[in-house]
Amino acid sequence: MSRPVLNLFYVLDTSGGFNTPDGKPIAVLNRAVPQALSAVNMEAGDARNSNARIRVSVCGFNSYCRWLNPEGPQDLDAFSYEPLTAVGGTNVGTMLRELNSKLSRRGFINAQSGNLPPVIIFMTDGFATDEYEGELERIRKNNWFKHAARIGFAIGKNPDTKMIAELTGSSETVIRTDDLGVFVTLLRFVSQTSCVLGSMPPLMANGGDLGGSRSIAERAVREAKELAGYDVDDLKPDFSYEEDYFSDDAWGTRVFDR
Repeated sequence: MSRPVLNLFYVLDTSGGFNTPDGKPIAVLNRAVPQALSAVNMEAGDARNSNARIRVSVCGFNSYCRWLNPEGPQDLDAFSYEPLTAVGGTNVGTMLRELNSKLSRRGFINAQSGNLPPVIIFMTDGFATDEYEGELERIRKNNWFKHAARIGFAIGKNPDTKMIAELTGSSETVIRTDDLGVFVTLLRFVSQTSCVLGSMPPLMANGGDLGGSRSIAERAVREAKELAGYDVDDLKPDFSYEEDYFSDDAWGTRVFDR
């Protein structure tokens, strides 16, 4: 029997803030993603360790959006990473509109063997340069987004951490750091843990209850920090946020086929 598909999305800010004179931030990002995918392939991509077939999509966004896989998600061992370039603004609204279009059967969620709720990993180092609130309200009505395990990285000196928490649905699923080395390490471990947990039977992934995709994301962040040697209370936003209307009662009851 073919395994269901777990779609792993990386949605990465590649605005001009990453284009520093030394070129380090964008160079680090271009190393971090392939390393993370290699780690996922070794751990969660192995059929012995995962109940799912993992497929990857990478979107770099600035003033526009660029998918490295415009034809659709690719298997881990078939995906070829192309370096992203840093230029332009941080158009979060544009990114959410584009992501919303891909989180559908007419977009990237089209596996014939069935789909598990996706994993979406966001990253930004700044503030939105367009209006995003309306697009956020629209994508929150998308069942694939609603049921995704969403994790965010707020990196650099002055990221909009609140905006990232709004994207993930909880401040508990946001990692805040201005150390690029920490980002590289935790991107690798978060990618691994979220894919392993997302492919597990729900009672195992949620520690014995059907807590939902947010619980998967929170557990993935905690376990990633532990694996990397950090305290689970480190690298967190200095505020508490949680969507007050969030409902995820369908998580884990079936493979999504709609």
